[in-house]
Amino acid sequence: MNDKSSDQISVKKALVYAAVFSVASYAVAAGLALSTSLFAVNIFADPILNLTVPLILLSIGIQVINRKLGPIFIGLISAGLYAISFLPFIAIPLIIIALIVEGITRVMGYRSLKAVITYTTIAGGLEGILSTLLALYMVKVPAPIITSLYIWTGVSVGMFAESALMGLISFYIVSYLTKAGVIK
Repeated sequence: MNDKSSDQISVKKALVYAAVFSVASYAVAAGLALSTSLFAVNIFADPILNLTVPLILLSIGIQVINRKLGPIFIGLISAGLYAISFLPFIAIPLIIIALIVEGITRVMGYRSLKAVITYTTIAGGLEGILSTLLALYMVKVPAPIITSLYIWTGVSVGMFAESALMGLISFYIVSYLTKAGVIK
């Protein structure tokens, strides 16, 4: 096999892994949202819930793919899943975040502790904030809720802190799987 065909195989493999991790994350997020019905209670609750296991799965996916375009593949597939579910306030931020995480991973790498915590924190925090802002805009929530600086500061800090913790968890999961020989 020449180099070009082996590179295409790795792209195909990356797309398969991206699809698997994106679908798994989407399914867990849907299950969590439906089983708890938190979105109906509070517009901030669903993004915070979405920054747990679904974010860990996406972070693990990026580490498993471990190559250029991996974050973009995951972001586009995830955005597509949310778009066909009529959730554009989640789909749109995922595309933006995929581009940001792609840039971060090209500079910092995919599997180091610093890189994983950095891109997971940024991805989760931005997804939480942007999806909440777009949801507020799309459902036409009254202005006092949107302009409350205390609410936004607290929720934003919480989302970034929670995302950092999920990055740490996903790093240790992948480290264990790598040492066990499950991931190369």
